[in-house]
Amino acid sequence: MRIRYKKWARPELEASQFYIDEPEKIKGKWKKQFEKSNQPLHLELGCGKGQFMAKLAVENQNTNYLAIDLVDAMLGLAKRNIEQAYQEANLEPKNVFITRFDIERILLILDKQDEIERIYINFCNPWPRGKHRKKRLTHSIQLEKYKQFLKEGRRDLF
Repeated sequence: MRIRYKKWARPELEASQFYIDEPEKIKGKWKKQFEKSNQPLHLELGCGKGQFMAKLAVENQNTNYLAIDLVDAMLGLAKRNIEQAYQEANLEPKNVFITRFDIERILLILDKQDEIERIYINFCNPWPRGKHRKKRLTHSIQLEKYKQFLKEGRRDLF
């Protein structure tokens, strides 16, 4: 999805308590970032405007969530949607983080120590042209990458 540049997005993200600016530094230590580090960690790839993550994180306080997207403007909207959902529920966003990263290089920020229990990929960019098929988040090359950081026992789902 194309979205217009939003000059407010970057400063708002940097000021947010649940935005991680340099995810490479947290590789293997994602669970420790959360207040309740013993909870399962779920991952959304290509979170877009964050409506799915906002609803899911508010309704499931016993699970930690990490949402990744590549575009600052999208993440800015996701941040606002998450804040609004938590505000409506009179809760603090303590079980969710968002970060900006290229999912094709996801192994630079996640590994097996992170023990991701579930991955959500909703309405990802279809990359319809044949020569672009390797860029799809559901391409077999990408799926093999995801197996490397999924928790033991969850890898057979692919």
